[in-house]
Amino acid sequence: MAGEGKRLRPHTFTTPKPLFPLLGKPVVEWLVEEVGRALAQPVEAMVFIVRELSADHRAFLERLAQRWGSQAIFCTQSVPLGTAHALYQARDYLQGPCVILFADTIFTSSAHIRPEADGALWVKEVADPRSYGVVELSPDGYIGRLVEKPPNPPSNLAIIGVYFLRQAEWLVPAIEYLFERDIRVKGEYQLTDALQRLCEEGRRLQALPVEEWLDCGSRLLILQAQARLLERGGTSLPSPPPSAHILPPVWIAPGAEVEASVIGPYVAIEAGARVYRSILSHTLCRTGAVVEASVLHNSLIGAHACCRQAVGEIDLGDYSRYGVESA
Repeated sequence: MAGEGKRLRPHTFTTPKPLFPLLGKPVVEWLVEEVGRALAQPVEAMVFIVRELSADHRAFLERLAQRWGSQAIFCTQSVPLGTAHALYQARDYLQGPCVILFADTIFTSSAHIRPEADGALWVKEVADPRSYGVVELSPDGYIGRLVEKPPNPPSNLAIIGVYFLRQAEWLVPAIEYLFERDIRVKGEYQLTDALQRLCEEGRRLQALPVEEWLDCGSRLLILQAQARLLERGGTSLPSPPPSAHILPPVWIAPGAEVEASVIGPYVAIEAGARVYRSILSHTLCRTGAVVEASVLHNSLIGAHACCRQAVGEIDLGDYSRYGVESA
């Protein structure tokens, strides 16, 4: 969780990307719930690798771990030197069976790990894998090669950011191998290169398919993920506002105010937000936001932001204003 979340700015200036909420639940919580349901054993510890973390965000992650009967442990990556470097900050806890998660994604998978496999990576076929880590399978069905963001991908199997190792301590010398030889991609030490080292050492890693993968790395991807979660049954309308016309699927939290507006489809309005005389579709209004006399599509209105007389696509960070003179 130590990334800067540049693609989701300005929202990540105030909220780390993994803690950005979808239908009132942070992305990391959606992810942990999916993994927790799939595991056949309890989770002893959740190790969060972070850069900076507010007291409120830290407390949330501690509560999340407690709900799963786990201990919350925090490690810091103070310099952005890549995913392998981030994991190395948690080297004291890389022991035994371990699930590694890049916490800006939501997925579903019913695939199972072979008993003889040493680990697994979850992958998804994509049309253009050049922006992802990519795996190439060997004739025996295990992963033979991993490449980070290749200009000429050897396959269309993109790594989604979910991994399992039966012995996590294998990673420590593999990462140190990268450090010793200064093996980097665009100046960063990548987990894909460390896993490639494990394959070269004879570790058998599976590539497991996912039924669904929701990348949550940018505004449009957040809105696409929100739409899919609504389609999967995330609709909530505690008491339909009498002066609003609702086009489902829509999620309106208790405590939100909606008047004289057309809402939907694919809209989420968090608690404390207020929407007046507006038309919203494919939009998220964060807690405390105010939207008035606006027609919005593909828009993200940050917490306690104010949007007035706007038309089109708007991306407002927390406490920002559009169409409203500052005091």
